[in-house]
Amino acid sequence: MELTVDMRLPVGVQIGARRLAGLAQEIRTVLSTRKGSVPLDRSFGIDWDIVDLPMPQALPLLVAEVGQALERQVRRIRVRDVIYDNALLDTVDGKLKPRVIVEIRKEYLDDFR
Repeated sequence: MELTVDMRLPVGVQIGARRLAGLAQEIRTVLSTRKGSVPLDRSFGIDWDIVDLPMPQALPLLVAEVGQALERQVRRIRVRDVIYDNALLDTVDGKLKPRVIVEIRKEYLDDFR
C-alpha cells in the first residue's frame, strides 16, 4: 500500500488522527521539524543546514536526508520516492516542499485496514 504526502498542500493538525491520516500527519511532523529543536529527542526531524548550499548541491542531499530521516523516525514505512517538483522555481520564495511517496511495510499493513 502506498501513500503520497505532498508538503506543498496546506493541511492542519488533526487531533486523534488514525490510520492513513495519522501516518501522513506523522510524516508531515518529521518533515516540518528542524533537527535539534525537540528537547528530549535532538535527532528528531530534518537537518536544515543543507538549505544554505547552492541548489545543485542541496537537492540530492535533501532527498537523501528526507529519506533517511523518515525511515529512521517513522518505522512503519519505506520511502519510495522524494520529489521536488519545479525545485528551481520554488526557490524564488525560499521554500522547498517535497512530495514524498512511501510504502507501508508488510508487517504493519493490518494497522491500516
